[in-house]
Amino acid sequence: MPVSTRSSQPMIEPNGDFMFKPISSWEHSIEVTMEDVSYLSRPFGLTENVDAKLGIETSDLYNDMLERQTDYVSAQTYSPTASYIPYRRYLVDWMSDVGEQCSLHTTTVHVSILFLDKIFRSADIPRNKWQLLATACLSVAAKYEEAEEHCPPIPDLLKLTKLSQVGHTSLSFREGEVEVLRLLGWRLRAVPPLHVIGYYLAKGSIFEADRWQGKELIEKIPKYIKKYAEFFCNLTLQEYSFQQYLPTQLAAAILYASRVSLQITPRWRPELEVLTGYEEKDIIPLFNHVWEYYEEQFPGHGARSISPRSVAGKEFQ
Repeated sequence: MPVSTRSSQPMIEPNGDFMFKPISSWEHSIEVTMEDVSYLSRPFGLTENVDAKLGIETSDLYNDMLERQTDYVSAQTYSPTASYIPYRRYLVDWMSDVGEQCSLHTTTVHVSILFLDKIFRSADIPRNKWQLLATACLSVAAKYEEAEEHCPPIPDLLKLTKLSQVGHTSLSFREGEVEVLRLLGWRLRAVPPLHVIGYYLAKGSIFEADRWQGKELIEKIPKYIKKYAEFFCNLTLQEYSFQQYLPTQLAAAILYASRVSLQITPRWRPELEVLTGYEEKDIIPLFNHVWEYYEEQFPGHGARSISPRSVAGKEFQ
C-alpha cells in the first residue's frame, strides 16, 4: 500500500506503542553537521556483545561476505537483458509466497532468489521448467540456510506448488535439485543484502550521539530501524536493477535509507564508515536509486502511512 513521505511527526499510540509515521521526504530531513555530534559514540540499544555471545570475531564473517559477495552479484555479472527479466517480478512474488507458506526465514527466500537469478542469467531455461527450478532453488536454499527440521519435505512442496499435478514426483524433484546444484557449481554461499543488514544491526547501526527529529533517541528506535531495513531489503529484492551493486554496498545504502526514513541525524557517521567500509559519498548514488524506486512503487503516498507489520515485508511481496 502507498506510503506517505510528508508527515514530520511519529505516531505514538496511547499505550505507548509506535506506529510507523509516514516516511518524510529526504530532501527536507533535519540537518545536523558533524560538528554537532561526537566523533565517536557508543551503539544505542544493544543489550549484548554479539562477538562475546557467539564466541567469535564477527568482523571475520563480514570480511568473508566481502570476499564471497561477487559469486552471485557484481557489475560484471549484471545482465538486465536476460530473457527472463520481464517475468522476474512474478517469480519473486511466487517464491516469496511459497516461502511464507513453508514458514521459511526471509533470508532463505532472498538466497533462493539469488540462486534463481544466477541460473537464469547463465543458462537458457525452458519455460516449462521455471516452476520446478524455482521450487528447487527454495528447497536447496532451505537445506543450506535453515535448521534441518525446518526444511519443507519434498511431498509437501510438490503438493503446495501443484508440481505433482503436472507429473512431478519426489525423484524428479530431486533431479531438479541436482540440476540447481550443478548450475550453481555447488557454490551455495550467497550473500543477499539482508544477511549484511543483520551484521550491521548486530554491531550497532544507531548511536548514542544520534538524534531523532532533533531530539534524544527513544528506546524503540533500534526496532524501528530493523523494520525499515527489512522493508527496503524486501523492496529492492523485487527489482533486478539493484543487482548491479555489491550486496554490502546496497546494504549500506539501505541502512542509510532507514536512518533517513526515521529522520535520524546525522544521516551517516564515522562509526558507520568504519563498520561498513563505505563513506557517505560511496553510497549516495545507491541511496538515490533505492529512494527513487520506493517512490515509484508507491506514487501518491503523501496522505498515507505504514505500520510495523506492513514493513515486515508481507504486504510488499
